Amino acid sequence: MSKKTAGFDIGGRGMHIAVTGRKGIKRIVNVILPEGMVRDGRIVSFDAMGDFIRETIKKEKLRVHEAAIVLPSSQCFCRRLSMPVMSHEQLMVNIPYEFRDFITAEKDEYFYDYAVLNTISNDDGDVQSLDLMAGAALKNTLEDYRAMFRRAGMKLITVLPLEMAYGNMLRMANIDHCHCLIDLGHYAVRLYMYNGAVFETSHTIEFGCNALDSAIAEALHIDPFVAATYREANHDDCQALPECMQIYQNLALEIQKAIYFFRYNSPDSELEHIHLIGGGASIK
Repeated sequence: MSKKTAGFDIGGRGMHIAVTGRKGIKRIVNVILPEGMVRDGRIVSFDAMGDFIRETIKKEKLRVHEAAIVLPSSQCFCRRLSMPVMSHEQLMVNIPYEFRDFITAEKDEYFYDYAVLNTISNDDGDVQSLDLMAGAALKNTLEDYRAMFRRAGMKLITVLPLEMAYGNMLRMANIDHCHCLIDLGHYAVRLYMYNGAVFETSHTIEFGCNALDSAIAEALHIDPFVAATYREANHDDCQALPECMQIYQNLALEIQKAIYFFRYNSPDSELEHIHLIGGGASIK
């Protein structure tokens, strides 16, 4: 691996780039995506996105040639698994069957990988089972991302599910209590529950900042894309419109339901903190 790598997180409206070196993060770049580049959490044209990345890298003068990307939940499956102790080769044979209720294509059309979170031992200290985080993504999807970065003049070296990327950040922050990350995204709001750096479960609320943009657009009689710029700049205090306040209240109720459900199913987990992230986190 070279001294510098650019990590990419491509959301519904923005693209975030973190340039890292041996001593940590060197620079962070946030840019707004052109309208229609991403729809429902999926990149519409990988060629167009590759061109946009190349232009952004050139404009921001980022001298980096290796890329890592976080895969959104719409592009991969991530599951917590408990499996008997076995070799790596045996795990790679058996893990695909753990995704049979989730994948829509033939299992051989997916790429699988895993990370060992913990080992479970018996009273004699012998390891009996493995606590795993496993992921699955279509091979065609991964090839699309490789081609996208190749078009941008970069080499894709790391692909990581969002749940694992957040876990890595929490591990680096030495957070050891139970907490919730709430990603206030453009097309959806997603809750991720962690026990320390270990992912527990997630929940998706099927509306996000785009609902605010639609409300602002209707109230002010403007285009939704223009309304998004109004929201981000809080132009004329548009974030406090009555229509927006109602959306905040609806969102708070949905978040409350999800947290109560998590507490009901995990009575031993004491949720201590909630962290707001994503584009909507800047709304006071």
